[in-house]
Amino acid sequence: MYKINKKYFLTYLQPIIEKGIVTTIKKEKVKEYKLGKHYFYEITDEKIRYIHEWLNKSFQKNIDLNNSSIAYRKGYSYLNLFEPHRHNYYFLRLDIKSFFHSIQMSDIIAVFEPYFDNEHIDEKKKQKLIDGFINLVTFKIPVSFKNKEFKSSRILPIGFITSPVISNIIFRKIDLLIQKFCSEKNIIYTRYSDDMLFSSSNNSKYLHSEDFYKEISIFLNIMNFKLNQNKTLYATHTLSLNGYTLQYSNQPNSKNEQLINEFRLSNKKLLIIKKMIYLINKQEKSPKFILNKLFNFGINKLSTKYPIESKNVKEKYYYDQLLNKLTGYRSYVLSIVVFDKKHDCCQDKTIDKYTDIVEDLNKIIKRYIKKIETISKKIEDEIKESESAK
Repeated sequence: MYKINKKYFLTYLQPIIEKGIVTTIKKEKVKEYKLGKHYFYEITDEKIRYIHEWLNKSFQKNIDLNNSSIAYRKGYSYLNLFEPHRHNYYFLRLDIKSFFHSIQMSDIIAVFEPYFDNEHIDEKKKQKLIDGFINLVTFKIPVSFKNKEFKSSRILPIGFITSPVISNIIFRKIDLLIQKFCSEKNIIYTRYSDDMLFSSSNNSKYLHSEDFYKEISIFLNIMNFKLNQNKTLYATHTLSLNGYTLQYSNQPNSKNEQLINEFRLSNKKLLIIKKMIYLINKQEKSPKFILNKLFNFGINKLSTKYPIESKNVKEKYYYDQLLNKLTGYRSYVLSIVVFDKKHDCCQDKTIDKYTDIVEDLNKIIKRYIKKIETISKKIEDEIKESESAK
């Protein structure tokens, strides 16, 4: 078994050791921010970030994961969550509630203690290696922070780069149990972080039953995880999830040879992209209009790097924002085109359609980049004019 010894540990940790121990991470070294309903935490200390990167590389290189676990692994993406289910007809998506922040300190210690030698960091034996590790990868939410749900609790924070890797290793035991259980029932199981996906070709009654739900809940409860009932999704022949659609349109054992067996982008997301292209190419609408129309985007107060606030500054801001949308959607469409080359998961006509969309987006992006360069030059001229007038 892979083990980290004292010499190896101290090689990387020496810069942050204080009085012979690794202290808990101070709140001054962590930035809290909120995206949607979730709180994220970012390490601002470069020394700690460097150590986190080392820990990640060490664990990823030396600790195997269960093959049902897809997230945060080299060579895998969110699309790999769906691929094993492509030939099935019945689907179930379950969501683990507060996944990272529900991981117990006792479970982190129990799972990772075997990977550290039973040694102390200093000669006075103040702190063992495993305890120093725990202080490095967890964070106690201060009372002054906005996350009231986990106030004063020590958590595995969303945002620490070590948290995804640690969560996968901790969850490996449950992954194995669920995978074995599902295999006995002819059910396919994959997991991407807190997203659990199950499918079956002919076992819909059990897969969609309360009994199956309870069995999975029991496995999760081994480590005090709970399911988010509001995000449970039962589907037959077509599953749409987070911008992707998995479709198998024919009944099991059907004699119909015209099978539609496809993994593709969701119609909802594609419609937004098509509307965006149409408004830009056909109606020649401004970025401000498109952002408001499609994304309900507005600004109350403009914050930019420029010392002036002019029409050009505002125009550049809207172009920048829409350009970010365009490049994001291009990556989204292109990802499944690339994925299809390896897995042959889309129909030819679907890929042709996606390729055309990528080409349209590429042309628009090039135009927008040139436009932003032109506006930026005007802004620089305005700034020079403003400074010379003082």
